[in-house]
Amino acid sequence: MAHLYKKVKKGREYFYIRETQRVYGKPTTINQVYLGTADKVQALLAGQDEKAQQGFSSKEFGSVFILNEIDQTVDLAGLVDELLPPKKRTRGPSLGELFFYAALNRAIDPTSKRKLAAWYETTDIQRIRPVRLESLSSQNFWNHWDRVDTTDLEEIITRFFQRVQAYLPARKKHLLLEITSYSSTSSAAADTAPGARSKGAKAPHQFWLALITERSSSIPVYYQIFTRAPQEGQSLQPLLSDLQAKVAAMGIETGDLTVILGKGMDSPALIDSIDSQENLHFIAAYSTDFLPYLAAVSFQDFRPLPCKHNSRLIADGAAADQILYYETQASVWGRSRKVMALFDPRAFESQYQEFQDKIQRVRQEFVILQRKWRQGELPEDTPESFQAHLLHICQILQLSPDLFELSFGAEGGRPTLFLELRGPKVEEKVHRLGKVILITDQEDWTAQEMAEANIDRCIVSEQLRESGITLKEVLLPQYHWTNSKLLVNIFVCMVALTYLILLCRRLALAGLLITPREALEELRALHTAVFWQPDQEKLKRKLVSPTDLQLAVLRALDFQVEDGRLIPTK
Repeated sequence: MAHLYKKVKKGREYFYIRETQRVYGKPTTINQVYLGTADKVQALLAGQDEKAQQGFSSKEFGSVFILNEIDQTVDLAGLVDELLPPKKRTRGPSLGELFFYAALNRAIDPTSKRKLAAWYETTDIQRIRPVRLESLSSQNFWNHWDRVDTTDLEEIITRFFQRVQAYLPARKKHLLLEITSYSSTSSAAADTAPGARSKGAKAPHQFWLALITERSSSIPVYYQIFTRAPQEGQSLQPLLSDLQAKVAAMGIETGDLTVILGKGMDSPALIDSIDSQENLHFIAAYSTDFLPYLAAVSFQDFRPLPCKHNSRLIADGAAADQILYYETQASVWGRSRKVMALFDPRAFESQYQEFQDKIQRVRQEFVILQRKWRQGELPEDTPESFQAHLLHICQILQLSPDLFELSFGAEGGRPTLFLELRGPKVEEKVHRLGKVILITDQEDWTAQEMAEANIDRCIVSEQLRESGITLKEVLLPQYHWTNSKLLVNIFVCMVALTYLILLCRRLALAGLLITPREALEELRALHTAVFWQPDQEKLKRKLVSPTDLQLAVLRALDFQVEDGRLIPTK
């Protein structure tokens, strides 16, 4: 409730807007806004000031409201508190509620726990899920999260994903498994395959995520974290068996499991093991270097890929940027496999510009060397040392030295060198830009199904899933430096990912061609503010007038705006 509040300082009256709310059963001041002296307040409330028309104390509302609504079915806080009930003397949010507040922030605008209370103060959380902001301190999180041991966390993970299954159709689930390497202080690894640990990296800064999702909906089903790299070949087979057993123990009836492979995981032993099991399959993503002849396929043989990303491009008038694909069969790992080459025009433009910039850097370097050599400033340099220097530069820039040709001669009695591009090699490299190839043993999969199964590599430049959400942006950065805190916070991140995917599903079912990230940005811009109501002669917090797109998103989520409030349409 909002009302005017007067303070007297040194005999002068000053006015504030003060908002109160019952928090944990007690009346609490949740917001206070300074207005000024009585004369200024009179002008404001008379509508003579532009600020009064825009409202006072604007706060983010739409994103927090919608994700809280998605949580209603799962009830994360209730799930956690059922397993680890609050202690009798606990005041403030329970352990489960702290999980919820952390997950909501992670889904919308990730911050460290030190900044969490400050972020929530910018939102209208108090009208949605009241909380004492001072209780959202990092120390309070650590005190509560120390209660969660490994066994408790595993039980929480299992119960959470069992509840999420309510969103999935009651039929056999066709699952995908992706294993990705992450560093808590850097970006996600480029490949899904876990590689050797980088120098200086120590657990838990480096971790590996094995994530199982339902193929048609992308909804997470289960995940497992490793602080040591899973190895290639036969040792991955026990991991696959363990994950399959845990999913089955959750009561999830599975049709098949498709493993997304990358370099380091595509050993002959593992491929043979997958081939030998009826319900186990794979899909692998590579650059065209793996099957070079695909780079030379004419674009006349490529067709637009049927996927949501292309549909959005067409709707935005950017049909020329659609991802293209070409299907064929190829003998890979001892058998004929289905192969699809993909070309992303936007990725090509970005990669081509980067390629040109790197070539220009090499040229500039050798222009300087040529001048110094001609002027005798490099008397001891030999052709071999220049070749070694070229190789060194190419290694730094990740260019093939075969793109360049060095030649030596003399002009006017002085030595000279020439750096030229090898045209055929450059042309061959350009033909491979913006392309990726997918290989699978799922012979009955359509092009769309192959793309959706491995969409992180289909849209090369943007690294987007069909949902518009990347694992990287949900998981990173991690602001935790002990193993127990890292594992608990990763679960919070997976809750955030799941809620965003569920949001994506709701939007897709409503036929709205917008990613949940785009929807979330629209909802983040949907604010509430305190307005003066002349007819009622009181202050009231209500929604600021929504845009047409915000209304469309709300309708897709079964809400409408009435008298400055969101109400269900059903």
